[in-house]
Amino acid sequence: MFPLGGRDARTRRAKTGGNVAAPDNIAGRFYGDPAKAFVMIHIGQFVRDGHAEWTMLDNGDVELRFFSGEVFLLADATMTRVM
Repeated sequence: MFPLGGRDARTRRAKTGGNVAAPDNIAGRFYGDPAKAFVMIHIGQFVRDGHAEWTMLDNGDVELRFFSGEVFLLADATMTRVM
């Protein structure tokens, strides 16, 4: 999943106008809806395993950045690939 000479979470952090949060803090927002909670727990596993980081934005959305280059915006009802 990482390019040759890969990077880990400590070397690819960027300021995005939000707060980098622990996986359980963000996933916990969705426990009211079992389907959303299921998906967010599994996405959070990528964060825990060091393949991605997610940031809570000021508007409540979540920016998910994989260290392989993909960026997703997770809103209440949608998931949009940004890059």
